[in-house]
Order: sequence, then structure tokens, then C-alpha cells
Amino acid sequence: MEVEHFCHPDHPLILINQILEYSCELVICSGCEGPIWGPCYSCTSCYFFLHKKCAELPREIKRRLHRRHPLHLLAKSPYEGNYRCNRCDKSFNCFVYHCSFCKFDLDIKCAFQPGFLEVDSQAHQFAHKDHPLILNEEQEYHGEGVVCSVCKEPMSGPSYSCISCNFLLHKKCAELPPEIKRHIHPEHPLRLLPNHHMICGFCKETCCESFVYCCFVCEFNLHIKCAFPPCVYAADQDKGHQFRSLLNPRSLKSISFTCNACGTDGDDSPFGCTMCQLVVHEECISLPGTLKTALHHHPQIIHTYQLQQGIESINKYCGICRREVDTEYGVYYCPDCDFVAHVKCSIEYGDSATEIVEENEEEQSVTVDGQFMEPSFRVVREIKRGEERIIEEIEHFSHQHNLILNDKVDDDLKCDGCMLPISTPFYSCASCNFFLDKTCIELPRRKKWQNHENQLILSYNQGSHDLYQCDVCKQDFRGLRYTCDVCGLWIDVRCFKSILEDSFKHGGHEHPLYLPADRKNILRCSNGGRGFAPWETDDGEIIPHCSGCCVSEESRVFFKCVVCDFKLGMKCATLPCKAIRHEYDDHPLFLTYINENDYQPSCIICEEDRDPKLWFYRCEECDFDAHPECALGKLPYVKPGVVVTFRKHPHPIALVDKTEDYRPQEKKACDTCGEPCDGLALECTDPNCSFIVHRKRRQCWKSLIW
Repeated sequence: MEVEHFCHPDHPLILINQILEYSCELVICSGCEGPIWGPCYSCTSCYFFLHKKCAELPREIKRRLHRRHPLHLLAKSPYEGNYRCNRCDKSFNCFVYHCSFCKFDLDIKCAFQPGFLEVDSQAHQFAHKDHPLILNEEQEYHGEGVVCSVCKEPMSGPSYSCISCNFLLHKKCAELPPEIKRHIHPEHPLRLLPNHHMICGFCKETCCESFVYCCFVCEFNLHIKCAFPPCVYAADQDKGHQFRSLLNPRSLKSISFTCNACGTDGDDSPFGCTMCQLVVHEECISLPGTLKTALHHHPQIIHTYQLQQGIESINKYCGICRREVDTEYGVYYCPDCDFVAHVKCSIEYGDSATEIVEENEEEQSVTVDGQFMEPSFRVVREIKRGEERIIEEIEHFSHQHNLILNDKVDDDLKCDGCMLPISTPFYSCASCNFFLDKTCIELPRRKKWQNHENQLILSYNQGSHDLYQCDVCKQDFRGLRYTCDVCGLWIDVRCFKSILEDSFKHGGHEHPLYLPADRKNILRCSNGGRGFAPWETDDGEIIPHCSGCCVSEESRVFFKCVVCDFKLGMKCATLPCKAIRHEYDDHPLFLTYINENDYQPSCIICEEDRDPKLWFYRCEECDFDAHPECALGKLPYVKPGVVVTFRKHPHPIALVDKTEDYRPQEKKACDTCGEPCDGLALECTDPNCSFIVHRKRRQCWKSLIW
């Protein structure tokens, strides 16, 4: 890639993917004066280098540090000699953002440095709107009299400060949410406003802080300390709340209430926390703060009385029963992903599937997501670029040669692990046509799946023409698979990546999709064979056709949408978004969900009409439309080209695809049955040998073995 850059107008700059040394010298960027380890632009005519990120800096920026005018990127200081940055007061002689009107300068590190982020919060606008506030993560303030301008508490830890005047804010005070909801006032949200000596509706004291949370409808106020009481945070560690009965022990009267811990109605004697105004069932006082469940792939789910700002999930449906969750009340949520669950659902599955997570430092050092993670590769060579660790060469169990990190993508390449079009970064073999994308490399050798009783093992048959049928999607495949030693279960890693999560967002539908999570549908090991039992709806009927292809799949494994009547079979759920180029078109084909044309569409490959409501593959540039089965072929997840040596044949044998589109003169007759070889075949690689047999007919190719 060649570009012309304003800082080096005499010669064009060429993009280099990686550079480690140049004439045995450390290569320095002319833009930031830092060492270059990764992608960069260089001049082939002279000694000039730029980091890729430095070459792509915007020519103009605006910063609250200098509100009057925009700052323009210059190749060097407009002054004689070195210049000084107005932010850090250090001198440099490289790229600078400059204002010619005010003689204001920012070096590029200060212009984009994460440690000096500017705050633009509601608290900042109310308390100190004249100047920007800069984040300082490390500075400690000592001595008496140095207090936060909002809460009036002593300053310590991360803070925001004004470089123009003596104004300081705790980081937590500067980043107060503009709106909150609290159990003490559930009817309306409370908004952050400047304080005008208001009376707190909880403690009945005059608010002394600079801010207060107010309800415009009810004129209800909460000052900051009551809006964020200490036990609200302690409750996440299953301690801090002091519950007591809200009724006189001598009274037999019961009251109706909604439990803040589990979100269900109660009609008995409630218990409450007077500080936080929480009302709970007696049995909910002892709810475990942390649970471990087999129905979720992460190690723990955490109980909270209300999802707060910053951890609130976009998912409003229970990960177990798939019904709507009211996050204004108590739920269990996953700190690592978008998973929430009703308290009752989590506890119901706790008898045999959940347990309190115990801290074990030794176990955590060798586990990820609560299970032992044995890597599927060994590192042969790696480099460090600053703090980044890059693995350049590996030894993977699935291949006899070492694999090298690669970033040169070819639209016709397939990953030998998942058989999908390759994407960067990926690893390739320098000796043969073998590729693995990064997601397949990172798959653990052993994995516990929440929908199966036993641990699954990542497997691959080297040097084999064997085909397997996935027990989830019922399609033939080659490549990596997860297997169970007890029941012989086979799951293609392409399917496994889709069903590993509790839900996933597909480009063909606007809402999250889920696999049914009922315990009866867990795939159990037995001697009676393997595979999924039919998924059933609540009324006992088999789930209807897939919304992507309008076919009732043999596997009966469907993703369901809890918002609308959308169901997606595994075949459609795992279709590649980008298909490898078809011989009838020069460009890759992309999976398309909606036909925007008004005319009756047809498939260019088979020349038959398409249903405009069903998914298809399309090339916009060529106006090329095709059925998914036509675009991908009969065996889309089988990669031809594997070469194997058999004892019964003197030459190596290759797996080839003799499709129906081959011209008659190119079709060879099977050496065993005499019929033309259409589809997958085993063909001799020696050009002087015409041996070929059908692959899918056992009676044709068994002579190679016996």
C-alpha cells in the first residue's frame, strides 16, 4: 500500500507489516520519536519511518484544554529549535498539534494519552464548567484542607483536577451517573442537580454537598451519601445489610410487598434493611452472594438487589427460563458477560447444578471459567512489542508441521479447523496447504459444555480422508471437532462456537437468540447412541420450520427468540457471513437476509426461482444472487486437497471434489464400480496414474485398505 503524506512530500511512503531492525539499528518513528516494532510506513528512497498510527493521525482536532480554536497537526515545531508542550511542559522536536492564533501546542502523546483523559460529565458541567478537568490516576493528596469540591471529603486516589485553578474532584464524584433509581423512591428516576440547600428525603438532614439527586414529580431529594450508602456495595459481597423484622413479634398481621431480593410478591411478615430501605422475604436474607451453575459457561453468577450503572445488562431475559427479568429487583448476573437470571430460577437449579464458589488461589492459577484449560498448541517462537506479547510460531496437535502467524488474506482460503473462510490473524503451514484461524487456535483441548454431562475433547484426524457427521447440525464435515469418550458424541467446532454461549446475536435478526435451557434438553451420555432428542415447545409440539430456510431440520436444534416468533436452525445459524468465491463470480458472496428488489428473484447458479423471504448469498457489484446450498456446494464444510498414502496403492491419494459442473470429458470413471465420479472422490496425485474411486461409497474405496 502506497500513500503520500504531508510530512514527507518528496517521496511516497510504503506500508510495511512488520519491522524489527534496519541496518542493525533501532528504527525510530519520525512522528513521535518512539521505537517501531509493528506496522509502519517507510520511504524506499531515504531513511524515513512512521508508525502506522502516527501516519494516520487526524490533521485537525478539538480539545477542551484549548476551546477557542481547533489544533492543526504539523510535522515539526513552527518555532526555532525544540518546542514545549503546553500540557506536560516537555520539549520535543516531532509532530505537534498547534494553534497559530494562541501559540498553543500539544505533543501527540498528550493529545491522545489515556492517562490524561478529559471528563465531560454532568457533575463537571454543574461544578466547574469554565475549564476542562483532567484525570490523574496516580497522584495522592496529603495534608489537611485538601478536599473534594463536591463531597467535601479529603482527597485521595484517582482524581480530576483543573490545570487553570485549584479545583479538585474525586474520580467517583466527577463520574456520578446523571440518573439513578432507588428502592426508597421506586416511582420515578432521580436526576443529578446542583444543590440549593435541599432536605434529604431519607435522613431528613440538609444536604451539604454540591450535588443532590432530585425527583421533579414528587420533589423528593437524596443527597449523595444516602443515594450510595455503604451497604449497597457491601451487599455484592453478601454482607453489609442488617435485616430485621418490620412487624411487631406480637402482631399476627401480614402485609403485601414485593421482595427486593428476588422480585416476587410476598404476603407474610417481611424483613428489611433500614439504611437501604430494602424489603425481603425471610428466606431471601440468606441468599448466597455467588453461585456456580452448569447452565452458564462462566465460573460464577453474582446476586445483586439492583443492577447499577456500569454493570446493567442489555439482556432483559432470564438465561434459564427465557422469560423477562425486572432488573429493578434482585437478580443473579454474570460479571463477565450479558447474562441475567431470576433468583428463583438460579436457586431451583442449585440443588444439583449450583454451588457456592470457593476461593482457591492454586486452582484459579490453572483454570479459566472454572475448569482446567489445556491449550491445544505449544509456543515455538514469540516476540514482544512493548507490553504486547505476539506468538509468531506454534506447534498445533492437529498438524505435523509448525504453523506461522500470517496476515495476508486470500478470499479463497478456508480454515482447516472450522472450514469457514479464513480471517486475520491466522496461522499457516509453510510446507503444505493448511490454515487455522485464531479462534480455532485458541480452542482448549478439553472443554466442559453446559449442555453435556462429560468433558469434551478437541480432536482431529491427521492424514485421513474420514468424514464425520456433526450431532448438532447433522452435516458432514472434516476438521476440528469436540468428542465425548463416553458416548461418542461429535460436534463440529463451527457449531460448538455457536452453542457455547447462552445466547448470541445474529445479523439476520434484531433480538438475541437462545438455545432452550430446560434441564431435560441437556445432552446426556448413554449406551443407546448419541444426538439430541427433539426440542419441544411448551404445548408439546415439535418446533416449526427455521425462519432462515423454512425447513424443519433433522437435528431439531433451534435457536429461539423470546421477543417474537423467530426460530433459527443450526444449519442457518452457522452459515458463513462471507462465502468463498464461486466460479461463476469474481467476488466473494455475502449472506443476505432481505430481498430489497421488487422483481421475482432467481438463483443464477441453478436458474430456479428463489423465495424472497428466505436467506440467500449475493454479490452487489455483479447483481449475483444464489441459494445458500448452490453458493456453498453440497459439502461446504469439507475441504478437498488432503493427501494420504495407502498401503494398497503405490502413489499418494488426494481428496478431490468432482462436481456436476465438470465437463463430460473431465469426468473419470470409478476404478471399482465404473460409474462417473461426481462429488467427493479419491484420486491419485501421479499424473501418469488414472486411479480414482468414489469417496462416499465404502465398497469403492475399501480396496485401498483391505
